[in-house]
Amino acid sequence: MQRILAMNMLALIMMLSIFIQTSGNDLSPAPSSTLPCLDDVKTIPNCVKAVFHFKFKEVTKTCCTILLTLPDDCFGFLFPIPRVYHFLLNSAC
Repeated sequence: MQRILAMNMLALIMMLSIFIQTSGNDLSPAPSSTLPCLDDVKTIPNCVKAVFHFKFKEVTKTCCTILLTLPDDCFGFLFPIPRVYHFLLNSAC
């Protein structure tokens, strides 16, 4: 029973993170000049986009290593619920 509830909660969290809508620029990523750690991520095309839309089959090995080695503050700027995305990325890679 607990496993079913945990899976349901995980599915709801993933759906919530997909449908989050923000007003203004409150949660928009900071420019790379203020966060130099995001420069490595930008070199790999569609890396963040694939993870953000839960398309883990499109995530390459280099994308995984770069995203998993990002500091928490940079990872938090890329994804709305960083702990969930970090867990899913660890599982997929």
